[in-house]
Amino acid sequence: MRSPLASLVLAAALPASALAQDYDAPRTATVNAAGATLLNVDARAGSLRVTGRPDITEVRIKGTARASSRSILDDIKLEATRNGNEVTVRVLIPEFRDSGWSGDHDQALLDLVIETPATLPLDVVDTSGDMTIESVSGKVRIEDNSGNIRVRDTGDLWISDNSGGIDIRGVKGSVDIDEDSSGEIEIYDVTGSVHVGRDSSGSIDVSRVGGDFVVERDGSGSIDYDSVKGKVDVPSKDRYRRGRR
Repeated sequence: MRSPLASLVLAAALPASALAQDYDAPRTATVNAAGATLLNVDARAGSLRVTGRPDITEVRIKGTARASSRSILDDIKLEATRNGNEVTVRVLIPEFRDSGWSGDHDQALLDLVIETPATLPLDVVDTSGDMTIESVSGKVRIEDNSGNIRVRDTGDLWISDNSGGIDIRGVKGSVDIDEDSSGEIEIYDVTGSVHVGRDSSGSIDVSRVGGDFVVERDGSGSIDYDSVKGKVDVPSKDRYRRGRR
């Protein structure tokens, strides 16, 4: 017989998506985005994919709520609204379940797939779960607590991340990693500059940058860079290398 402590350790070791499979239900919404100037996404726990499309003028959301009980499933809500020029997509989960699991093994998350007009700027706040942002030609701002971040083909990009890897490719503009506590950073094919404010741990790999490459503060992990057209300013340590490829 498994002890309560052993069960708790097992739950903590598993990702939220593996713990909330007993009950699921769709959550969908559509919001008119014609003339809008910003899409706000408050995603909470669960995976997130946002794809920009040049052929639509509305924000389309398809989600799957997952929970460990029917009553918890009913508490997971998707709210999609427009206020003036801003469209907001918000996941509503009881606060004590936002982390994906609790001591009583209550599980709650909402996986989201969002299609948005490609030129609409994007502001994302995410609690946990992997994230993919692609084909959004407007400015993108991301605040993420945990989970991997994957970005493809966007405009100017700003990220603050607590934990998880960051993989960025194809930015028509500049990249600003304000803060990254842990996880690898990979940045390729940026027309503008790349700036890293503070990186606590994990390697940084940058290549094919049209502007400058600057790292202000770095804790641990290697820094590799190649094909940077502008200036390079990184902390002077022996482990930093140029032209690795």
